[in-house]
Amino acid sequence: MSDGDSDFDFNDTDGSASESQDVDMQSVTSSLASGDVSVYSFNPTRDGNSLLRHVEGRMINAQTDLYFMPADEVEFRRKEKQHLLHLVSLGRLYMQKDKVQRILAPQAGEQKRILDLGSGSGNWAIGMAYEFPHCLVVGLDLAPRTSVIPPPNCRFEFDDFNKGLSHYYESFDIVHSRSTANGMKDFDWFIMEAAQCLKPGGMLLIAEGSTELLDHNKQIQKMAFGQGGPGESWMARSLFECYNTMKRRGSSIDACTRQYEVMHACSLLTDVGTKVTLVPVGPWERGSTPEETRQKEIMGVLMRSVFTELVRSLRPLFISEGYPPALVEQFIEESGKELSELRLHMYAKWYYAWATRVPHGNDGSSSFG
Repeated sequence: MSDGDSDFDFNDTDGSASESQDVDMQSVTSSLASGDVSVYSFNPTRDGNSLLRHVEGRMINAQTDLYFMPADEVEFRRKEKQHLLHLVSLGRLYMQKDKVQRILAPQAGEQKRILDLGSGSGNWAIGMAYEFPHCLVVGLDLAPRTSVIPPPNCRFEFDDFNKGLSHYYESFDIVHSRSTANGMKDFDWFIMEAAQCLKPGGMLLIAEGSTELLDHNKQIQKMAFGQGGPGESWMARSLFECYNTMKRRGSSIDACTRQYEVMHACSLLTDVGTKVTLVPVGPWERGSTPEETRQKEIMGVLMRSVFTELVRSLRPLFISEGYPPALVEQFIEESGKELSELRLHMYAKWYYAWATRVPHGNDGSSSFG
């Protein structure tokens, strides 16, 4: 599942994996424990509540209606689990290990910089700051997390990157973005902006999840309507409604399937690569070795928890779009039961993509095509 040697050890102590083995969140956590742009740097004490508003019992960013997901501690904990999921999947904080480490290697007379667009819970930016203490790390978000103090070489900025990133052009060696497409108006434009933030030779790293689930045969999962039926999924239905609602609001939530195409078309990028990872929803899939089984179980537990909490986090969005409260509660309750009981064996899809900023003189025009 990774693109190099994993930083984590998934070996079972007895060298075997039971068919009935489950992994709870505690064991997962313990196994991983070993208007204006860039208004100002974010200060948790000063700025915590000024960027937020209350909607349906949750805290939502107060800057834009395009991204209408919560920005509270409940949501940040969900994103922490999603962050752990990517750690297990990739074996580290980033894909393309050798290239990233070569780019970020210390170099006399040059300050290495990393930009995290849509930093969310801040875990990725903080993790990179610790792994590369000689680098400066900047995390951008509409509502940065208020409860985490970053290391000295990491800071968080309040910014809506839909307004442009010209103040960051050619400033960073690595630009990273994960699960941010649902807050973007124009994904093609965003890729060009992100590419322009790179120094020549720098790398762009993108990861997006699909709202389309697959069944155990890796075919499109059937959705539940009405009272639902055998083999039909309320989780798939909830994601379907999420997709349609966000598209109506102008979101690029479907960008995951276009990542490679858009990055390949960007005149500033070269050496574009991509991969798709299927993640079991729940700890149901077995691997060919005990180690692989353990990895799949951990990923399954994390993915199930992320989805269970995602449906709850979608409540403000659904209600604001006129969904009947009873139907929204049905989405939440039935999805939760379905996932906790493992009624269906499903896969989620994650799309990863990467590219390198072309050297000066090979840029062509700053446009697509």
